[in-house]
Amino acid sequence: MSINTTELDKKLEELLKKVFKIEKINLGSSIEDISEWDSLTHTQLILAIEKEFKIKIRFDDVMIMTSIPIIKKKIINYL
Repeated sequence: MSINTTELDKKLEELLKKVFKIEKINLGSSIEDISEWDSLTHTQLILAIEKEFKIKIRFDDVMIMTSIPIIKKKIINYL
């Protein structure tokens, strides 16, 4: 599956807003910036990403995916 960055940003933004139940998201944010981002929502986010992009994320990647730029980079690597 190939995806351009604009399409990835759009999909990821919608997914993040849905998982965190928030109205707006800054795609440069990290776990420190989003109060709704805790261990439970992190797990929900990873599962939602796997489903949306039809990928399986390795555990070591799950543990370092603590900012949206890192998440984007990892998704691109899996695609």
